[in-house]
Amino acid sequence: MIGSGLVGAIIGAVVAALVVGNMLSGSDPVIERVVEREITTANVAAVTESGARALEVADIAAVVTPSVVRVEVLRYGQVTGTGSGVIFRDDGHLITNTHVVDSGDSFQIVLADGTIFDVELVGMDRRTDVAVLRPAGDVQASFTPATLGHADNLRAGETAIAIGSPLSLRGGPTVTVGVISATNRRLQSPQGDWLYELVQTDAPISPGSSGGALVDSRGAVVGITTVIAVTDVGAEGLGFATPIEIARDVANDIMQWGRPRHGRLGIRGSDAQSGFLPPSHSAGVLVQSVDSGGPAAAAGLQVGDVVVELNGAPVADMGALIVDARMLEPGDEASLRVWRGEKLMLVSVKVGELD
Repeated sequence: MIGSGLVGAIIGAVVAALVVGNMLSGSDPVIERVVEREITTANVAAVTESGARALEVADIAAVVTPSVVRVEVLRYGQVTGTGSGVIFRDDGHLITNTHVVDSGDSFQIVLADGTIFDVELVGMDRRTDVAVLRPAGDVQASFTPATLGHADNLRAGETAIAIGSPLSLRGGPTVTVGVISATNRRLQSPQGDWLYELVQTDAPISPGSSGGALVDSRGAVVGITTVIAVTDVGAEGLGFATPIEIARDVANDIMQWGRPRHGRLGIRGSDAQSGFLPPSHSAGVLVQSVDSGGPAAAAGLQVGDVVVELNGAPVADMGALIVDARMLEPGDEASLRVWRGEKLMLVSVKVGELD
C-alpha cells in the first residue's frame, strides 16, 4: 500500500535568476529561480571540483525553508487535512500534490515564519499528482521562490535532503537527510493513478509532508515529494518524489491553460528485451498495440516495432517514454527512431493530446 509522504535529493549547479512574464495577467513580471547549468555532483559538505565546499545541511535549510509552506485544506470552513508546498515564483505560486488538495473547497498556507495567506487552486493533474495554488485576492507580499534544479542525472547514493511540514507541527518546516536510493521508479498514487520516473529516497519522512521539497547539496529543488511506502506496521522508510522537470512542466501548463496539456503518441508497449533491439542501442520499447486513429497509427507505426529514440534522445524504458511523450507539446511534430525488419528508420508523428 502506498500512502502520502515526503523525500529528499541530488546534483550540482550554478544558479541564475530568471525574469518571466506573468502568464495569468498583464501585471509586473515575476521571478523564478532556476538552475542555469549543471556542474558537478557532490554530497553535502563534500569538496567540489573548484575546491570550494558544498553547503552544510543547516545552510541549505536556512535558504530553502522560506520557500516551503504548510498547506491547510479546508472544507466548509474547517481544516480537514494538511500537506506541504513549494513556492516557485515570487508572486506566491506554489506546487503541491493533487492528493493533498483534491478534497478541499478552500485553502490557506502557513509560511515558515508563521504568516498565513488564503490561497486558491489554479489547477491540478492526477496523472502526475501535481497541483498549483496561488495567493487569493490582491496580495502585495513578495514571496521567496525556491531554486529549481535538475533530476535527470541523479545517482543512487547521493545526498538527499527532505524539507516539508509533517503532522501539522508548529514551528516551521522539518528537515531530514538521507540518500537517493534509486531512480526511475513506478508506483501508484494514493488515488490509484500510476506515477512514472519517481526518485526514491530513504530520507526520513512523515505523513503531511506530501508536496514538500526534495533538495540537493547546493539547495536546488530537484523533486516534489509525493508518496511513501507503508505496510500494515507503518512506514517502510522509503519515500518517492516527482522529478522537478515533470512538476515544473505541468505547473507551467496549469498556469497558462488552467489544466495540464499532456502529449500523446497512441501506443502501448513494454521494455524491449535484448533480442528485439538493434546492435546500436541497449534499450527501447517494444510496441504491443497502436491506438486506432491515433497519432502513431497515422504515422504508420506497427505492432512489433521497437522505439529506441524520441526526438534524438535514447528511450530507456516504457516509463521514460510515457513521461517524455506527456511532456511533448500537442500539435508539434515528434521524431521516433524505430527498429523494424532489421532496419532503423525515422518516423514523424504529429503529437496528440491526452484526454
